[in-house]
Amino acid sequence: MSATRADTVSRDKENGGEKGLMEGAKMKTGPKLPKRSKRHGVGKKIGGAVYVHRQYEGVLGQRVLEAKAHLPEGFEYTVVKLSERTGIVSFIVSRDFDTNPEPTVCDSISVTPDGTICRRMQRPDPWIYHHKWLFVADDYRGFDVEESKRRSLAWMSLEDVDRHRIGRRSYWAHHVLKRLDRDRQS
Repeated sequence: MSATRADTVSRDKENGGEKGLMEGAKMKTGPKLPKRSKRHGVGKKIGGAVYVHRQYEGVLGQRVLEAKAHLPEGFEYTVVKLSERTGIVSFIVSRDFDTNPEPTVCDSISVTPDGTICRRMQRPDPWIYHHKWLFVADDYRGFDVEESKRRSLAWMSLEDVDRHRIGRRSYWAHHVLKRLDRDRQS
């Protein structure tokens, strides 16, 4: 490769371009981390809802305070989910939130805007959360936020992961976790 071509490739990379060594070919780039909720500054957005750790529930506004008044005394939740379309607020227990890279969705209580309560118990094959670092700010002290981001990048880099099924603990354990562990050991 001529010095001129090498300089061009180097400049393209520095300027965010994707030109590789072959003219016009795109280099494969790694995954990009999802972004926290723009509206709230923290939180994971999924399908019209935003999820935050309870430490950050205040960013979700008055609706959460109103719904919280309907919780049974002593209900210890970890995650708050606000459906921005319906106003339904869910208070979700996740006992392993700080200790498990993909924490378990346990029991929850949802409160509708009219105060109706719906309690859900943990499923036998529970849902799990990915990108838990989105639920918190970078200065959160319950777990290593930067390590959680690296974990996200690691599993997002795997090929042939069915993103429609990764929310279940069983699929994650059998089809993703084994591959992550194998890659980490090599």
